[in-house]
Amino acid sequence: MAVLGRAAAPDVVARLRPQLEKLCQIDDPTDPQALADAATALCGGVPAAVLSVHDGTIVAAAAAAALLGLPAAPPDALARARHKYAARRALAAAGLAGPRFALLDSAEAAAAVAERVGLPAVVKPVNGSGSNLVRRVSDVAGLATAYRELAAASPGALGGMYDRKLVDPDTETRLDPTRVFLVESMLTGREYSVELVLRDGEPEPVLVLDKFLVDGDHFECGFCWPPLDLTADRVTALAGTAAAAARALGLDRTLAHVELYDDPRLGPTVVEVNAGRGGGQLIGPLTAVATGVDPRAELIALATGGPRPQRAAPTLPPPLATLTVFGAESGRLVAIEGLDEARDHPDVISTVVATAIGEHLDHSYETFPINFLVAGLETRAELSQTYRELADTIHLVVEP
Repeated sequence: MAVLGRAAAPDVVARLRPQLEKLCQIDDPTDPQALADAATALCGGVPAAVLSVHDGTIVAAAAAAALLGLPAAPPDALARARHKYAARRALAAAGLAGPRFALLDSAEAAAAVAERVGLPAVVKPVNGSGSNLVRRVSDVAGLATAYRELAAASPGALGGMYDRKLVDPDTETRLDPTRVFLVESMLTGREYSVELVLRDGEPEPVLVLDKFLVDGDHFECGFCWPPLDLTADRVTALAGTAAAAARALGLDRTLAHVELYDDPRLGPTVVEVNAGRGGGQLIGPLTAVATGVDPRAELIALATGGPRPQRAAPTLPPPLATLTVFGAESGRLVAIEGLDEARDHPDVISTVVATAIGEHLDHSYETFPINFLVAGLETRAELSQTYRELADTIHLVVEP
């Protein structure tokens, strides 16, 4: 059963209806009471769980579950993780290494913020997701320009995720995510991610992945396991930092996908904590076959208050990787060419198409159109070559 906002695209609703026993739409899917009422009506009584894995409604779903007396991740902790400025404060208070950071509320404030944070720097929405609208800047003029670009692009982006005021769970102050952005000093080094299961107050690092392929927009196109050229002590340090970050934010009874740099100066440093869900693309299936831990089963058990799911033995040996191919153009998808040939690639284990004909595709990374799980590639060169071959094979045909 599912609850959607009334603003959901008609093609999305039509695609979901055949997959669900019941579906209803409400005016505001970020309203916890409205979600609780809709879930109760759908089930004819109190449901076993209210759960979302969409970044824009994860906090609301947890709050709705709490209203109904159901097991749930602490809504304030999820809100703290989603509020990147509040998260930075919490991580710093816990003594974790991090970049300098500040809020930017106008282009005119760029010089003062640059002096406080330092340059080069990264500018991002305070509650963004998936590297959406992230900008890297090297001077004050670039920071001012980035502010204007984000202020112009954020209204309506990511399904309207920035259009509502954002409440800081610790100070109860409110800000407008379409007018106030987070600026952080630039981290350097290699990028990694850690998948966590949080149960009974204890974070369990399940998998450490190498972000071996990041595109020009700073978005992840490929993750691999085990991490390339990384010693066991560095893997342990990254996992430990991810777990410490989850504790600092107060997370429990949920999953988290933690993104980090192994910065040469700071050491393992958190970029962000995506709480309430596991990693996107095919990180969930990769985690299941690599470790025997099924993130979906874990999340459902945590949301319903059930025991820890029985864990299977790993089914595929390392090395494994997940690759995502994006289109080169924006527009309405009218055809996917080359998919059968890509599925037949000797390195491909499985393929997941996460888009549909008629869907609008652009470069905001709201969808991960074509995803591949690949095996047997041991070096960065081999992984990059296979990615190029798959990207060259797939053609997403769009109407502008």
